[in-house]
Formats: sequence, structure tokens, C-alpha cells
Amino acid sequence: MLVAATAEPAVDGAAIYSRHCLECHGASGEGVAGKADDMLAGDRSLESLARYIDRNMPEDNPDAIGAEESQRVAAYIYDAFYSPAARARLNPPELAVVRLTNRQFRESVADLLGSFESPLPPGPPTGLNAVYHESDGMNKKARQIAAREDRRLEFDFGEGAPVLGCSPQQYSIAWQGSLLAPRTGWHEFRLTTPNGARFYLNGDFRPGDGNRRDDSAAQRMPALIDAWVASGNTDRVETVRVFLLGGRAYPIRLDYFKYMDRRGAVKLEWRQPDAAWEVLAAPYLSPAPARHVTVVSTDFPADDASEGYERGTAVNKAWHEATTRAALEAANLILARLPRLSGADDDAPDRLENLRLFLATLAERAFRRPLSEDDRRFFVERCFADGLAPDLAVKRSVLLILKSPRFLYPDLGRADDAWAVAGRLALDAWDSLPDAALRDAAASGQLQTPDQVRTQARRLMDDPRAKAKLGEFFRVWLALDKGRDLRKDGEAYPGFDETLVADMRRSLELFVDQVVWNEKADYRDLLQADYLLLNDRLAAFYGVPAPGAGSDEFVPVRLNADQRAGVITHPFVLASHSYFKETSPIHRGVYLTRQILGRALKPPPQAILFEDEHFDPTLTTREKVAAITSKETCMACHVTINPLGFSLEHFDAVGRFRTIDNHKPVDPASSFDTAEGETIPLRGPRDVAAHAATAASARRGFIRQLFHSFVKQPAAAYGPDTLDQLDASFLASGHHIRQLAAEITALVAVRAGQSAKQASR
Repeated sequence: MLVAATAEPAVDGAAIYSRHCLECHGASGEGVAGKADDMLAGDRSLESLARYIDRNMPEDNPDAIGAEESQRVAAYIYDAFYSPAARARLNPPELAVVRLTNRQFRESVADLLGSFESPLPPGPPTGLNAVYHESDGMNKKARQIAAREDRRLEFDFGEGAPVLGCSPQQYSIAWQGSLLAPRTGWHEFRLTTPNGARFYLNGDFRPGDGNRRDDSAAQRMPALIDAWVASGNTDRVETVRVFLLGGRAYPIRLDYFKYMDRRGAVKLEWRQPDAAWEVLAAPYLSPAPARHVTVVSTDFPADDASEGYERGTAVNKAWHEATTRAALEAANLILARLPRLSGADDDAPDRLENLRLFLATLAERAFRRPLSEDDRRFFVERCFADGLAPDLAVKRSVLLILKSPRFLYPDLGRADDAWAVAGRLALDAWDSLPDAALRDAAASGQLQTPDQVRTQARRLMDDPRAKAKLGEFFRVWLALDKGRDLRKDGEAYPGFDETLVADMRRSLELFVDQVVWNEKADYRDLLQADYLLLNDRLAAFYGVPAPGAGSDEFVPVRLNADQRAGVITHPFVLASHSYFKETSPIHRGVYLTRQILGRALKPPPQAILFEDEHFDPTLTTREKVAAITSKETCMACHVTINPLGFSLEHFDAVGRFRTIDNHKPVDPASSFDTAEGETIPLRGPRDVAAHAATAASARRGFIRQLFHSFVKQPAAAYGPDTLDQLDASFLASGHHIRQLAAEITALVAVRAGQSAKQASR
């Protein structure tokens, strides 16, 4: 009798894992010291994980398991502890109790004090109002000759008149309007003139036409730079350093006069954080007036950025001392402007009553909700006890308010009412406090439904403060503020100097602004655009016909669509991820992996220096990188990094297109294993851009990074479907970046309240 043969029963994934993986990776993928130190977790798809295991595992014998077994063990690993969903199931992420970040503290104080003055609409970024006078004696205005708008604060009048009809011997000019600062940090200003000039910034200016001490500008604040005594025919150079908050308009004024000097000239320059000196000009100047901004410039210890985004988790002595100094600084700034803020003049009979009302309102807005009677007594009334001088009582109250946990820890207690929703909306959208419209919505019951919350979130996104916060995100996403030394070899790259680097940076910032703030705001355009914003200086360096815009104006210049791909091939990005003389496919590949594709990379097992002198001098950069990353321990990550980096090898260390590297044709082609488990060809940056623009993993990586930047909490802490919901919304909107930011803000405001309700049951 014939007996039918039976197939050997399939071994399940758990058994395969126990036999081949457990010894190195541990029972739950936690890792084993000395063998596999890192946790077995990542963002590969199941298909990609199975393919990786089939090719590379076990490390000492990759042929020990076949393709079918690799698929089964991958499925077990993926579902048990590898995937984001598995990790969330095993260790559900929780909302951390966080304090205000440094940025949030400064922004909140600025808006807290700004809420006591009526806002002014932003003006066009076209220059400053200028009034030209003929003088009658030393710096005494006689008659107005002209009024116009000047775009640039650099003038060399020589021995002639500044405008037609004015005496060339004696004249004065006043420029006034607002300074539009795009970035937060220390700014430097430099005034150069052989004549007399004063520079004012962030004062309580009223429109005026004067140029003397009796003018309102001089009365309201001392000049930041006072060069009123002319130095004759020798240029006098004065500088000052000022801390500014990005995304805000500051009152600015420059007064200037010439009296019997041989020549007339004046120039005002500035240097933004991590940037080069440049003449102050449009688009950073507006003729519209602006309100004073209360800026706390106290130095804070750095916020924790270990998760890739700044968050307020570090609470220590240094931070407490810094917030105390900052609160004292804010209190002194308030006292300096107390009559204007409180409406209580020093000699008013009802001054004490008005000061108490001012402080109670200050506390309500700082705490993001109405005060109880007990709160009012604690934070306001008791400060006036025992006959304390009014100014000292105000200072004491301000210190209590700004050092209170209710101000410093916005989500303390996890409240679930409309005031909490308003507070979360403002903090996530602006890093600040609710404005009057949000406070009114909370008080009138207009923040009860998701649609109402979403309407407010979209309104907040139209505010310059949201633009500033998005700008902060893109500076991180593009690694603009890494502090890299962009200097290059002068012989290999003549003309690549500090001025050109400043132009490159400005070009990239303008490109991002143009994409993010147009009607489409399409994320894919950041990756696939085939143009650069260039001025004549950049065009000349990169071998492009000059657009005729001059050295200060940037215009779109369309390039070869097969070569350029949005931010991926922007010269600033390419140059900042290159060496002094050579390109760096590793740095470029790491940047593309983490920022553009949103994939995680483990730290390298050991640092390897790229020492060019140790290589065969006939090798190309690609050949050198392939040689030093060929070990199996390296290729676990470099199988992803290298193809991405090699795809940009057609661009040299300053971002110029090339076809030859070290006398050999450039080879940018590679095969790339995607997070989805596919293998695709990469022949250049357009293929990288096409993948990043269409791959779900890259899109979700962008969403996750934006979420972390705005909310400063893990996305999964708001529910396991958070990224899924945001991804669906992002796709439905046509990849609209600003709508994504608004959706993140609205979703968090609603879900945080739901979590608070569940926690209270």
C-alpha cells in the first residue's frame, strides 16, 4: 500500500524568532548588551522588514532562513513589538507635563502686555516713510521739501542735495515705520555716517516729521544709537545688539542731519541671527506704524531637544533662576510703561483701583481663564497690603503671576473646558496666549464643537505669529540653524563668500515662504519645484543668465527640470551638507533620510572620519564613500543613506551642477529600498523628489515632524489613529501645509480635552 508523503509543518514566526533572533535581540526585541544594544523597533513596512531579514539576518549566517521563513518571522516581529502600533500597544505614550519652552515664555509675555493696547494692521513690506527738510541752522528744521517712501537705508549724497529743491549745505531727514523681523534671537545694527544721526527701535512712537530732541520719538525713548554729534568728514561707525522676536513688527525711526559738512552720507545695516551684515531694506521695512513689543531678553538654559524637537521637560534650578530673572525683567518693563498699559496716570485719584483692575486682568490673561475671588485676593489684593508703594505692589504682583505654575505649566490639571481649548489653540498655533477673539469665543460658548474649534484654528493660521512658528519649523526641517561652517576652499570655489552664503540662505527662505503662503501651499512643490529664487549675484555664481533683479531682489528662475528638485537641490542645502573641498554623500543621505523621508536612523556603531588623504587619489567621492561604508555593521543604515546621497553627486560642494568628479563621469544611479518594501531606481534628485512626494511613509514623516514642532508631544499620545486622521485630512486638502498645521492644532485642542474628561472619570 502506498502512503502519501506529508509536507513538513510550517514553523511559526515566534518559533523562528526564538531559534534565530532571541539570543541577540531579547524576548521583546529590547536588545542584549554586547550583541544588539538597540531596541528592535523602526518604521519599515512589513514587506520591507521581511526583505531586510531575508538579505541580512541572522548576521552570522543570512542563509539560515529562507524567504518564506523570513516573511513569517517578520510578521511576528512586526506585530509583537517592532511597528509603531505595537510599541504604542505595549507602552502607550502619555502626555508629558511640560512647562513653557523658552520661546513660549517670551512669546507669551510679549502678547500678554500687547493685549492691553489696540493692535495695528500689518503694513506692506515696501520701505519706510521719509520726510526731507531744509534746515535753518544746526539740525533745526525749517521747511519740508519732500515726503516719499525709501526702500533702502543706504544713501551717499556727496556734496549735493538729497532731493531737488533742498540746500546741499544743511538738511535733515526722518525715516519712520516698522521693522519686520522674521527670526527670533539677537540682532545687531550698525550705523555709519560722517554727519549726525540717531537710531530708535521699539519705542512708543507717534507719527512725526521732526529730527530734534523735542520730537516725540526722542521723548518716548532714548536712542539705541546716538551719533548726533557729527564727526566731520570721517565716517563714524556705531553698533548695538538687540533681542527681537520673529514674526513681529517693531516701531523704527532713523533721524539724520547734515550741517555745513563737506559731504552727506548715512547707512544703517543689520545682522540677523547666524547671518551676514546687510543694508536694512525692504522687505524687512514697512511704512505702516507698529506697536511697542515687550521683549524679554533674559538668557534661558537650552530646552530639551533629545526627541528632535524642543520641549519643556527640563525643570531644574537653572531654569527656575532664569524664569525669575525673566519675570523681574518683565516687571521692570511693565513699570516703565505702566500709565500707558494700565490707563492709570501717576496723579489720578483712582490710580490704585485702576492698578488693581489692570493686574487682575493681567492674571486672567496669563492664566488663560477667569480669576476666582480667592485668586484675585492672592495674586492682586494682598500685594497692596500694609501700605506698600503702588509701584512695588505692581512689581510684586507681576512676579507672582509670571512665576505661578498656572502661567508656566499651561496644561497643569488637564482642564476640559472652553478656556482650556482656547489656551491649547493659542499655544500650539502661536506658542503664546489666546487673543481677544479666542477669549470671547471661550466666554460665549463658541468652542464647543470640533467645527467651531477648527474655524478658530484656521483663523489663527492667518496671523503673522503662525507664520513665524511655521518658519521656525522649516528652519529645523531644512537644518538652517545648525551653525554649520559653510566656508569652502577659496581656490576650488572662488567667489563663494559670506555675502553669497547670505544670499543662498535668503533664497531658500523666500522659496519656502512662496510655497507655504500661496493659495495652494502644496507640500509637494517644496520637493519638486524646478526653479530657484535668484538675484543677479547668485545667478552669476551658478552660471544662470542674470534675471536683471539686481543684488537685493530675488525672482524665480526656471532651471533644467531634470536637474533641480525643490529644497532637495537648493544650493544652501547642498553646500551645508558638504565638506570644505568635497561633497558628502553621507551627510546628504542622512539629511534626506531623516528630514525629507522622515525615517529613523540609529547612531553609527563607531565614528568614521572621512580623511581624503588616505584614499587612492584617482577615486571619486562615491567610490570613497562606498569603500568606507562597505562593512556589514555600516550597511544596516548605509543601504538607505548611500543611494540617497549618491543621487545628488551631480552637484558639487557649493551646489553647482557637474558631470565630472575627479576626471571621471559622475554616477548618481542606485537601487533604493523604500520603507514600503519596494526597490526603486534612483538616477538623480528628481527620482528622490518623486518618491518623497508620493510615498505614504515620507508624507507621514513630514506630518509627524510638523506635529512635534507645533505640539511638542508625541502624536500617539492623542490616540493611536492621530497620524491616520491627519494623513487623510492632508491628502484631502491637496497636501495643503497651512491647513495641515490648522488641523493639527484643532485636533489636539479637542482630543486633549477628551483625554482630560476620561482621566477625571
